[in-house]
Amino acid sequence: MCYQLIERYSACHCLYYQHAVDRCPAYGQSGHHITTRTILVGYACSKHSQTSNYGSYSGG
Repeated sequence: MCYQLIERYSACHCLYYQHAVDRCPAYGQSGHHITTRTILVGYACSKHSQTSNYGSYSGG
């Protein structure tokens, strides 16, 4: 089974990094699918960390 890892920011879900496909022997055959796994990293991207919705901490 082929896998592709996608890393996204946990708060805004913007793309952090998209890895290359980890290919199995069946890669490219008819009907073969690539399984995508997403992991959350950091908090918010630089664009969204500037906004009040993502950039401020209101916990206690």
